[in-house]
Amino acid sequence: MEIEKNEVVTEVIEKAEPDVSLSQEDEAVKLYNEFSSFLEQKEGFVQDVGVKLTVSTGIDLADAILGGGFAIGALNIIVGQPGSGKTMLAIQVLATGQKQYKGKLLGSFLDAEESTTTIRMSNLGVRYPKIKPYVDITVEKVFKFLETLCVFKQEKKLIETPSVVIWDSIANTLTEKEREAEDPKSVIGYKARVLSMTIPQYVSKCAKNNICLLAVNQLRDTLNLDMFAPAPDLKFMSSSKTMPGGNVLKFNAFQLVEMKVGKVIEPEKLGFEGIRVKMKCVKNKLFPPNVPISLVGSFTSGFSNFWTNYEFMRDHKRMVTGAWNYLVDLPEKKFRTKDALTLYNENKEFKEAFDKAAKETIQSEIIEKYDIQI
Repeated sequence: MEIEKNEVVTEVIEKAEPDVSLSQEDEAVKLYNEFSSFLEQKEGFVQDVGVKLTVSTGIDLADAILGGGFAIGALNIIVGQPGSGKTMLAIQVLATGQKQYKGKLLGSFLDAEESTTTIRMSNLGVRYPKIKPYVDITVEKVFKFLETLCVFKQEKKLIETPSVVIWDSIANTLTEKEREAEDPKSVIGYKARVLSMTIPQYVSKCAKNNICLLAVNQLRDTLNLDMFAPAPDLKFMSSSKTMPGGNVLKFNAFQLVEMKVGKVIEPEKLGFEGIRVKMKCVKNKLFPPNVPISLVGSFTSGFSNFWTNYEFMRDHKRMVTGAWNYLVDLPEKKFRTKDALTLYNENKEFKEAFDKAAKETIQSEIIEKYDIQI
């Protein structure tokens, strides 16, 4: 009798991969746990707990591709071109964190660019409490600040209390040596060397003290010097772009978010002036990276969860738009685009249907589509 080729392959695979019985699996787990315990007691090695607390962005779609928000106890970086909303998003993270952790979150803003005010931060939601940005920042001061925050949290027994420190921006923060240098050429590469020694130290301290270090950085053109051209890295970042500060930032970033300016919003349609921004995680340890989304933001009040969800549902056929708009799940409630937010705020039935549809769309189009479980 002739044997089919795929039958032979199946037989070989079965012989090569014998079933592991439940008792053998239990033994393997027991041995692994014994070794881990032995290693921790003898040499002080500590295993990762496997779970990171997060600070929400306040934007459902952004939280979905981040894996819940920006990780606490890690270095997270937002990069992008000027005007792409990097600082605005970072401030909104701090604002949402104040609400999320019911006023117990310690928040700070290190303003190396000296372009943010208490009023601007308050307009974006930082009110519990309102805070003043720290200015006159150098690279050395950033790490002195983090060191002091760690000591404060330890002395006050606040290690479990989450903290968010925004550093805006890495590119615009000089070292003390660079500030004093008469010849700029004499300090080329100095900041990168300082960061290469200090970033790994303070990533560890942030992890031990539950500090989310959320740094803003810029993008610059990659210099191609023929035979000295840089090796390709983070290839999913914008083509021919990199960020200043050296490779240590790329290696130690837990989450690396890139933002790009999209289309300008037409005020007569949505009722405010603003921009659409394309966002994705070039690097992410909480969710698969390189999932692109679009955020809708107002220049005055920041990125809008409502309008971001609105356009996401429209793109995935859960919202019908035209002369009159309506939710697929609530076709009898028709409205014009400019009246959508008012209807959401004033009509309970519409709000509930809108929120339910947004949650289901994000679940099916982001969570289930990209969150591969093994």
